Amino acid sequence: MPRYFFHVFDGEDLPDKLGTELADDDAAKSEAIITAGTILKDLGSRFWQGEDWMMRVDRATGGTVCELRFSAKR
Repeated sequence: MPRYFFHVFDGEDLPDKLGTELADDDAAKSEAIITAGTILKDLGSRFWQGEDWMMRVDRATGGTVCELRFSAKR
């Protein structure tokens, strides 16, 4: 199974050094949505006070699968 890395950028770089094995790019996109939702939920009100938030999913073999970008304004 291919390995994918879910890197987060929210004013600081939080690289995924372990990665996750998933079936394919579509599975990685689905996992990105689930993971981003969980992280944003856990941030709660801190999301509204921080920098724009992004997750980039990269293949271990090279190349980017997708990017998710979030921003909030009060």
